[in-house]
Amino acid sequence: MRELAAARISRLNADALIAPIIGCAVFLFHALHVSAVARGAIFQKSNLAFDFDINRFVALWCTSPFPESDNEAYYAVRHPLAVSLRLICTPLVGVGMDATVAACGIAAICAGLSTTLIYRIARVLDVQPALACAFAMLWAVSATTLLLGVLPEAYGLALVAVTYQFLMTARRVTNHPASVVARIGAAVANFGITVTNVVLSGLSELFCRMDRELLQKALRGTVGFGIAVGIVAVVLSAISLTVWPSKGIDSPTNAAKQLYWSANAYEASERQGVANVAWEFAATSFVVPAMAKYPSGVPENPYLWDFRGQNYSLVGWAAVLGWLGLFVYGAVQAAKDKARWPIWAVAAAWIAINIVLHTYWQFRGSIFVYTGHSHPAFLVLALAGASKERNTHMYLALVVLVSLLMAWNNLPGYLALPELN
Repeated sequence: MRELAAARISRLNADALIAPIIGCAVFLFHALHVSAVARGAIFQKSNLAFDFDINRFVALWCTSPFPESDNEAYYAVRHPLAVSLRLICTPLVGVGMDATVAACGIAAICAGLSTTLIYRIARVLDVQPALACAFAMLWAVSATTLLLGVLPEAYGLALVAVTYQFLMTARRVTNHPASVVARIGAAVANFGITVTNVVLSGLSELFCRMDRELLQKALRGTVGFGIAVGIVAVVLSAISLTVWPSKGIDSPTNAAKQLYWSANAYEASERQGVANVAWEFAATSFVVPAMAKYPSGVPENPYLWDFRGQNYSLVGWAAVLGWLGLFVYGAVQAAKDKARWPIWAVAAAWIAINIVLHTYWQFRGSIFVYTGHSHPAFLVLALAGASKERNTHMYLALVVLVSLLMAWNNLPGYLALPELN
């Protein structure tokens, strides 16, 4: 017993050292490129890059006096607490840092944090350290993580909050549950960054309860959890809108109307079909095809750069097939893993929900812009295969090879961000 306890303490100490080193390395990589990206034309033209609202976030987080015009109602109701990053960015600008650089720095922090969390999820799921590092590397060079590492957006914050939710779920299924206060806090963060992401927290709560409780009791507990989250989230959102107001939102009724109108503002002709949505979430978020211009419908900026279709090089196709092989193998192993079924079920359900949601909810035909929400779920399912093959050197070599192919394919587009115009 003492030997087991000592081994566990040694493992925790090693992870406590490795995880932040990985995160810091990813942050520093992006920090080295922040200045070049911040000077690029993508910050002079709205929605030029992948329909990200990067200019809005520079203004919301860093500009004083508060730019109420940039906190538009349809945005504020979808991301009610994202504006609170002003508490970090505004002081940085106050001591002389360029506003765009400060906002890009937040993106770099998010990339580093999310990579640290991926490593921790892998270790909680009993993946060996070398293989956990390989998957953290794969995550760091995946397309969504790379771009959200320098482009300030709510999706970078969501990447961290959603990944943390999966870490909490992994701990819960391995008998190390977080307190109810911590679970409520994570759910409120998911709601505050993007309101629909609170569904992930609800799924986690329900499935983890179902693993240990009768269905009726699990449902009651989840409903009670949801009520507590709702109360805290609404109160904090109201405080946020009081401190940083938005035109058009002066009551709960107006907030609900804005949310409804924003969901019905998209033309059916602009939407990509379900097959393209599934492909972009499953494949493009990890390995991007050639970047190209697409119509934006905005007169002052008639096109936007985006990733659509399957225009891959040979290296790109090798990375796609390698990644999808890892994912499919992991999904098959997850289906066989009855002991930890809640985390695999949460990941699969979250993928399905996002595909259905964004088959409807799109704007300007862009899908890549939403990949930050589902991205962690795909990686988590792939980890199901890693935990089954934790002692296979060939599997480790395959993950490293796929990571290198991803980097080879994705980094040119990342490095070209300052040159987009």
